[in-house]
Amino acid sequence: MTLVDQNGTVVAGPVDGSASDSANTAGSGDGVIIFTDTVTFPVGVNTYSIKGKIGTDIDNNVGILASTTPSSDWATVKGLTTGNTITPSPSSALTGNTMTVKSGALTVSVSSVPIAQTVIAGSKGFEFGRYILDATASGEDIRVTTIPLAFENAGGNRTDLTNCQLHNGTDKTAASLTTGSNVKNPASGDTASSTTLTFDGTGLIVSKGTTKTLSLRCDIASGSTGIYYWGLDSGQQTNYTGATGLASAQTITETLNDSSGQAMTASSGGTLTVALDDNSPSYKIVAAGTAGVELARIRFSATNEDIDIRQIALQLSNGASNTPVNLVNREVKLYDADSGALLGSAVFPTDDNATSSAISNFRVLRDGKKVVVVKGDLATISVSGPLTASGDLLMVDYDGGNVGINGTYGVGVASGSNISGGTTDTAVSGVRIMKTYPVVEYIALSTTERTLNAGTQSNKTLYKFKITAKGGASGDSVGIMKWTFELGSSTLGATTSVYSLYAYNDASFSQPDTNFASLGLINAGNCFNGRSSTAAGPTDVEIYADRTSCNGATTTYKIPSGQTRYFQFLATVASVESGTSNIDSITVRLAGDAAYPSLSTLMARAGFPSAGIDADTNDDFIWTPISTTTSSTIGDLDFTNGYQVDGLPSIGTTQESVQSN
Repeated sequence: MTLVDQNGTVVAGPVDGSASDSANTAGSGDGVIIFTDTVTFPVGVNTYSIKGKIGTDIDNNVGILASTTPSSDWATVKGLTTGNTITPSPSSALTGNTMTVKSGALTVSVSSVPIAQTVIAGSKGFEFGRYILDATASGEDIRVTTIPLAFENAGGNRTDLTNCQLHNGTDKTAASLTTGSNVKNPASGDTASSTTLTFDGTGLIVSKGTTKTLSLRCDIASGSTGIYYWGLDSGQQTNYTGATGLASAQTITETLNDSSGQAMTASSGGTLTVALDDNSPSYKIVAAGTAGVELARIRFSATNEDIDIRQIALQLSNGASNTPVNLVNREVKLYDADSGALLGSAVFPTDDNATSSAISNFRVLRDGKKVVVVKGDLATISVSGPLTASGDLLMVDYDGGNVGINGTYGVGVASGSNISGGTTDTAVSGVRIMKTYPVVEYIALSTTERTLNAGTQSNKTLYKFKITAKGGASGDSVGIMKWTFELGSSTLGATTSVYSLYAYNDASFSQPDTNFASLGLINAGNCFNGRSSTAAGPTDVEIYADRTSCNGATTTYKIPSGQTRYFQFLATVASVESGTSNIDSITVRLAGDAAYPSLSTLMARAGFPSAGIDADTNDDFIWTPISTTTSSTIGDLDFTNGYQVDGLPSIGTTQESVQSN
């Protein structure tokens, strides 16, 4: 032990401590250090330290405490100038901080990652395991020169693995700690106890209070079929001398946490599965002649290895309403959903099947997913074609029946082998091709319009909406034959009757569409069909486009392409009660259709009131795209219903409510 001044100069010692201080006032049982050197303390405040070597026989985690009482423990204290005897102060003990003895300690464990998985035979630098070197409980830095690992195999051969190295960290770019002659190539006669790896140079330093994670990577031979484990055998720690304390130079008795490691199973190649992506488009109506229509999103998933997709097979589903001529040049294009990059194209030459052109730069990472977007340009509809009628349901699906080198396949990045795609077809919802089509939008009533006055009100506004004609070219139109309004109430006595529907050219409902009727009235004479009538009036009001009489639907109400018409539904409301407790209310919505017409043809005659489309279960909203004539008549095979008309779902448009004060 030494006494050192603030400049680092030894002023007393070294001396060894004795086991007992029975002659010392500090009390028996404590060790004692006695400096017999003469020490001169300069005038002023000076700081001194006691330093020494910790004996190897002191137990781990023992606390060492230095204490002295100057008035009784310091002897022959005199002034250097006067020679006068001086009594040092204080008379109480001065005690330093407890210094806890920590021996070197190292615990080695196998990480739970990477998890057990399949490794492709022929892979280079595959990560078989991770080892955690833990010195958080160590009192000194640890130098590790060797480490005993356990390597076992079930099936295959130990020699299947070569170029095994420990890397300083888990990143793929982490530097190797065992290069050159320290690279491990397991031999056929080795056992788990003979798989010790030696670190380069003077070894690996693990700082006290820290941990290090090392990654073990090996190459695996082509054609390997075994299961391989890299772990730790706790039985090796009694013979392990590869770890020493950096300060003490003592061999560290490490702890090896026994583990078999994760099972890594060799396989000849990866697996490619194919499915319809969750974001694939739902059923919708699209105008003929529209370019770049999204038809499908097909998801590719890879397991065991990265896979480069080389080719994709597609098919036209539902052939009864779907032909290659629905597509311009019979072609679709394939895009990467992430980057938007064009991957290739596929042409349906004479039938419903097509294989894409060669695809490059489309890699599906191991355990990852990539999506291909299928888009097409829709053909136009005219008397001379290529399409001569509306209603085709274009459905482009992945063809699970055509896989392999002539269909869907990819190439494994690790294995280099061809990998066939999944064998299950997808089932897209499809796009319905119409020359023109309507888009419906609810218009909210004003506060005044939502109020019912007591008594009777004629021509009371109950509902407003607008319809815009989409698709087509100049001179094309959408024709509407029938609207159905659903009425409900929580009335005490109010009734409805005399229903009328008016069409306007403007959003302020001030300019009636006189091209149809002088006042814009759709149903001449306020004629309507009522279904499921009640004492308060019908719950369904069917209004047909009829400009002259009550003979039923004889024509359609036309909206030119690109234009919007505004509609107002009115009725006579009678017997309205008022008061705080007597409140009448009426709810109204424009009805939609839950399914496409279940008829033998894609489009049908309109019929009235119980023929053609009007005889179908779903017949609430009847319209025509006026495909190949200037004005469809009720007898044309060119009508359909309101299924999936934009803004008109199966439950109908937004419900409106009017009520009394």
